[in-house]
Amino acid sequence: MNPDDAVNLQVRNRLPAETLRSSHGWGILEAEHVAMRRPRRIEFNLHSSRHYLALLNFYRGDGETFADELPCSTLRDVRGKLVFIPAGCRLQGWSQPETTPIAFTAAYLDPNLCSHLSTDRPQLSPILHVEHPLLTQLLLQLNRVLAQPHMYSRVYVESLAVLLLSEIMNCQAIDRSLGRSVERPKLKGGLASWQHRAVRDYIEENLPQDLSLAELAAIARLSPYHFCRAFKEAVGEPPHRYQMGRRIERAKALLTDPTLSITHIAIAVGYSSPSRFTTLFRQVTGHSPRDYRKKMI
Repeated sequence: MNPDDAVNLQVRNRLPAETLRSSHGWGILEAEHVAMRRPRRIEFNLHSSRHYLALLNFYRGDGETFADELPCSTLRDVRGKLVFIPAGCRLQGWSQPETTPIAFTAAYLDPNLCSHLSTDRPQLSPILHVEHPLLTQLLLQLNRVLAQPHMYSRVYVESLAVLLLSEIMNCQAIDRSLGRSVERPKLKGGLASWQHRAVRDYIEENLPQDLSLAELAAIARLSPYHFCRAFKEAVGEPPHRYQMGRRIERAKALLTDPTLSITHIAIAVGYSSPSRFTTLFRQVTGHSPRDYRKKMI
């Protein structure tokens, strides 16, 4: 975690040597997965300038969890439970695990992702030990990304961050309405023609680059949240899928040149891993790059 972002999860007592931790950062999203094979009592304290969302997977013999104004939680079976701590709030407590391992996946989200919604939505509140199938699936996907971060584009991961935060905001809006359905903000026509053209041209001109969601949103003069939804409405697919499609089309053209190696083409369209390029190319076309070349030449 980058200390400059004030992401400050402090765990008192040194973690056992058997602890496995993987982490990665993409600007608007920082994430980590922690697994303690031989857990012991830990005390924790978090106070961050980012929103914190964690998926827990352990059973504790005893423990207490506090989050600002919420009542203390002493829940023991926190397997599959979620914790959400808004930026500026504090999480603290202690856990005495049972013999089973401790594991959790956490996302640290930039509050500015959906800052434009703060004027018409109440301030976010902390949540302790709840279940939410969609958020759980999104965090499990984030865990897969953490295992192989080089296999995913930056715009893909940042789109995942927007999904996480927007779902949290919508859930809390529904809770505050006492269960009544709350409509999500509606877009007015997706992208304007100039926005569509400018973003499309920028992606085309920078196809090999690992573009950020904020970068693309700035071109359209929208927030990342609104850009993701407007782009999908206008184009029919999210930004990361559009970028991948354009890369594959560029690769098809390059494959007609027999002097270019598969590795060279993979790098030319933005994939440092030829195996990742081959996997994606087969998913989109139904053929490996080599087979496609034989078919076209």
